[in-house]
Amino acid sequence: MLFSYFLSLFITTVVYLTGGTTSSYPNFMYIPIAIMASTHGKWHGLVHAFISGLLMGPFMPLDTALAISQASINWIMRIFIYSTIALVIGFFSDYYHREYKDRVNKEKEIAETKTAMIYSLVKLAESRDDNTGAHIERVAQICRLLASNLRRRKKYQNYIDDDYIEKITQVSPLHDIGKVGIPDHILLKPGRLSVEEYELMKTHTTIGANTLLEVLEKFPNSRFLELAVSITNFHHEKWDGTGYPQGLAGTAIPLSARIMAIADVYDALRSKRVYKEPISHEESLKIIREESGKAFDPEIVEVFLECEDQIKEIFKQDENLGGVVNQSSPQQLNY
Repeated sequence: MLFSYFLSLFITTVVYLTGGTTSSYPNFMYIPIAIMASTHGKWHGLVHAFISGLLMGPFMPLDTALAISQASINWIMRIFIYSTIALVIGFFSDYYHREYKDRVNKEKEIAETKTAMIYSLVKLAESRDDNTGAHIERVAQICRLLASNLRRRKKYQNYIDDDYIEKITQVSPLHDIGKVGIPDHILLKPGRLSVEEYELMKTHTTIGANTLLEVLEKFPNSRFLELAVSITNFHHEKWDGTGYPQGLAGTAIPLSARIMAIADVYDALRSKRVYKEPISHEESLKIIREESGKAFDPEIVEVFLECEDQIKEIFKQDENLGGVVNQSSPQQLNY
């Protein structure tokens, strides 16, 4: 706004110094009027047009050298033309601004509804075991934090953008949605699973992924669903190739799943489950360090350790944090 008024004053000065309104320089006044109307709407544009018309009006001579004044009809018509231009440009500016605002609000509403549905479905699935639902919220925050910090590394700057960070945050709660297909006697078993039971437990990855793949077939260009499938199917793959369901190794594992793997294991270690007691933040960090290059992508482990204070704070916000024990079991990493 200030720029537009400054530009009008500058043009007025140029017109006066170059001889008055007999030159073509008064036509430059359309520029600040158009800027004001397009950026601030028709009413601000109209006011600016009227002021600009006065600047080119009764006090601006027709010819400064000959001291000839303008006829009144000249500057009155100029104000009329300026105002008409401002109203037309401002009208379309206001219209498209409203359209854009409505579209943003609708997209925001759709995103909020989608997120609410995801959380409702996942919490419904998790109601079968002793999780409180805070797990999915913490994991989502940790995934957002890790993705945001990975983005600062040159290697990922062209891959991780705002949309990626937002979507990995939204889809991360779906990582264990396949557990709805696991029988209660396995899901709720308080002790160590047998080999057969563990093999059945591992199918929660493919159950969830296959369900989401059916949806992806109907919406093939959805980055949201693509990330959801990757996270659901591959978050138990390990960097050294010893994970499941496909035994992928290294960068063959999707980045979203590698991020999810660390977030999920950290939260699982810190949380009380039917088969274990929680352990401390420090002990969890020790396990994650030891698993760097084995279960986890070493670079993501580095990022995790760089922001471990923030991750610890995320977990502290959960009022349901239980007690701490000093040892972990292998099953903690498998689930």
